[in-house]
Amino acid sequence: MERFRFIVIAIILFFIPQLGLASPYYGGTFSYVAYPKEPENLHGYQFLLSYDPNRFQWRQFNLYFDGGVSQLWITNRPYYTTLTIYTLSPIIRYSFKKRGPISPYLEISAGLAYLNHTRLDDRNFGMHPAFADRFGIGFYVGCKQQFSLGIHTAHYSNAHLADYNSGITIPVEVDVGYRFSL
Repeated sequence: MERFRFIVIAIILFFIPQLGLASPYYGGTFSYVAYPKEPENLHGYQFLLSYDPNRFQWRQFNLYFDGGVSQLWITNRPYYTTLTIYTLSPIIRYSFKKRGPISPYLEISAGLAYLNHTRLDDRNFGMHPAFADRFGIGFYVGCKQQFSLGIHTAHYSNAHLADYNSGITIPVEVDVGYRFSL
């Protein structure tokens, strides 16, 4: 029995470094709608909290997760002028080779969203649940690569699961973020 216990402990100690059990990263990102498309008079911001378990990595690809809230509004209409969106998404990030203090990346995500209203301006979203798609580029900077700056495009829609699917398209969002590990 002691020999079996020793073998199990030895196997666990041997494989723990192989499993990528590095410290997880936590962070926050603030995004600002710089250029909206659908609807055109859209303004807003988004705040995301992220969790990177630092375990789902393959070569230069990494999988992490974020959740957040967006506040969007239209200023030229007296009705249906605000919208709050709650999101939860897995994100795949491709990191390019580090260039000095800068570490560039490309990322894509498709997640779930909940819209607090089914209308904004003259757009009918059809239902509250929706999908949130994002694609972007950016870079990390800092001695521990803790600061990020990026540009993303975002789209929210119900993927035609309802009769109406106006959606929201934001071609340019500017992101500023900070991450840390405990």
